Amino acid sequence: MRSLTYQGIPVWRHVQIIQWASQIISGIVVVGLVAWFFINIGSAIGERSIPYGFGFLDRAYQTPIGQHFLPYESSDTFLYALFVAFTNTLVVSIVGVILATALGILVGVARMSGNWLVAKIATAYVEFFRNVPLLVQLFFWFYIVLSLPPVREGYVVAGNVFVNNAGVSVPSPSPSSWGAALIWLAVAAASVALGLVVHRVMARREELTGQVSYPVIYGCVTAVVGGAVAWLIVMVAVGTAPFVISVPAPQGTFGRIAGGFTASAGLLALLVGLVIYTSSFIAEIVRAGIQSVNRGQTEAARALGLTPMATLRNVTFPQALRVIIPPLISQYLNLTKNSSLAGAIGYSDLTNVAKTMTQTAPAVSIFVLIMLSYLALSLAYSLIGNLYNRHIRFAGGN
Repeated sequence: MRSLTYQGIPVWRHVQIIQWASQIISGIVVVGLVAWFFINIGSAIGERSIPYGFGFLDRAYQTPIGQHFLPYESSDTFLYALFVAFTNTLVVSIVGVILATALGILVGVARMSGNWLVAKIATAYVEFFRNVPLLVQLFFWFYIVLSLPPVREGYVVAGNVFVNNAGVSVPSPSPSSWGAALIWLAVAAASVALGLVVHRVMARREELTGQVSYPVIYGCVTAVVGGAVAWLIVMVAVGTAPFVISVPAPQGTFGRIAGGFTASAGLLALLVGLVIYTSSFIAEIVRAGIQSVNRGQTEAARALGLTPMATLRNVTFPQALRVIIPPLISQYLNLTKNSSLAGAIGYSDLTNVAKTMTQTAPAVSIFVLIMLSYLALSLAYSLIGNLYNRHIRFAGGN
C-alpha cells in the first residue's frame, strides 16, 4: 500500500486523484443511466408496436403551412416542411433576440435614470411583464390584433401599408431571379466581412499611432461600395436587378392582400409577447451589471468632464458587459425555447408543424428531430455568446 502514491502522497488522500476518480465514476454512472433509459424506451416501443423511423421524410407532406418565409407547396416533402418550420422559428428567434436586447437595455438604463417618473415607469414595466405568464401575454396580444378591422375595412398607411386583423402587409424586396439574388447576397456578405476587416485594421492603426483613422466610416464605406458594385455587375450580366420591390395590394372579391410581405396575426403577437416578456428580464440583468461597476469609475469619468451618457457608453457599460453577458445568453435561450408556445396563437413554428405531422408520421421520430433542432439553436447561441464573452474578457485584460 505504501507504493500507491502520487507525487509523494498516498492516492487515497491525494485531492487530484480523488477528483479524477469521482469524475470517472460519475461519468460511468451517467452513461449507464442514459443507456438504460434508451434501452427501456426501445423495448417499450417494440412491445407496443409504436411506429418509428425516418423513412417518412421523403414522402409528400400534403399539408399547408400558414406563414412561411421560404417558398413552400403542399406537395413538398416532410423534410423540407420541417426545414421551413425551422426557418420560421429561427427568424422569430433572431428578430426577437435583437429587439428584446435593444428594449431591455433601454428599460434597464431607464430604471437608473435620475428622472423620478422615467425610473418609476421602467420599474412598473419590469415588475408587470416579468410576473405575468408568457402564455397569457401571447393571448392578450393575439386578441388585440384580432380586434382590428377585417381585411376589406382595414387601415391603409401611405397607400402601401395595410393593417387589419389578418396582420400587417408592407412592401418587401422580392428576388427577380434566385440565381442572381443568391450571387449578390454572397458578394454582399463578403463585402461586409471585408468591411469588418478594414474597420479592425484602421482601429488598430489608430490605437498604435494615435492618428485619427475613422475605422467606422472606412468599414461602412467598404461594405456599401462592395455591395453597390456587385449590384451593378449583376444588373449588367443578368439584365435585371437582383431584387425588386413587391408592393402589397388588395385583390379578388374578398380584398385579400397579395404581394409584399404579410406578418400574420400569430407572428405579430408572438414577436411582441416574446420581446416584451424577455426584455423585462434583460432590463434587470443590465441594471445589475451597471450597478456592479465600481462607483469610482463613474466618478473618475465625470471628473474628466464626460457627460452622463458618454460615461455610460465609454466607461460603465463596457465594464458591465462582463457581468451582463452570461445571464444574457440564458435569456436568449429562454426566448428561443419559449417560441414553442406559438402553436397556441396559430403561428406555424417548428413545434406547431411537428404536432400536425404526428397525425401522418411517427410521433417519436418527429419529436426526436424537434429536440435536436432546439438543442442545435441553443448550442449555437451559447457558442456565440461564450466566444463574445471570452473576447471582451481578453480585451479587458489587455
